[in-house]
Amino acid sequence: MNVLADLLEVTATCIGDLVGETREVLEDHGHVTGTAAVRFPTAQALRVFLDSDARPQRAQIIDQLSHPALTGLSRPRLHDLTRQLAPRQVAQAERLGYQRRGGLRQPTARGGVFHQKISNSERVLLGILYQRHLCTMDVLASLLGVCRSSVGNAIRETLPLLHQAGHLPTPATARYRTGSDLLAAAAFPPDSTSHDTAS
Repeated sequence: MNVLADLLEVTATCIGDLVGETREVLEDHGHVTGTAAVRFPTAQALRVFLDSDARPQRAQIIDQLSHPALTGLSRPRLHDLTRQLAPRQVAQAERLGYQRRGGLRQPTARGGVFHQKISNSERVLLGILYQRHLCTMDVLASLLGVCRSSVGNAIRETLPLLHQAGHLPTPATARYRTGSDLLAAAAFPPDSTSHDTAS
């Protein structure tokens, strides 16, 4: 909010109020915004990124982690599974929020303003990779630039949804100890015939 306030020359409170109001409208229309692959701490950092026309590093990493050699799924199948789970993730988030609050969200609460470190689509991907025992949570956390507990929470909340969807992962043939090893496996898969090729 501070970055947007700086760019637009208004107060952070103004931005927060607008975000809260817009969020309610988007929810009423069933629109899920998702989470960006990059986050900017200052207005200057955002301007530099826009001037560079570069793809966020995290987006590149997610694309590599989505390789069929790692997920055991074709990219279209992974996309379909992600879309299938999206409504369940929204319902789950609302249910968890209700439990943490101990009741309904108050009308004046600015829910949804605060930044989510891992998007819903990334949660599905992490859950699948972890299901296949490709690596530890620490490896995934280092690749995404988040703490291990964030990855752990995302996986713990996503696994039941994958089970409900009937997703039974193909066990991985190798386990990787570092992020670089895991990404290298996507670039040079040891067995390109081991993944699901269904579209």
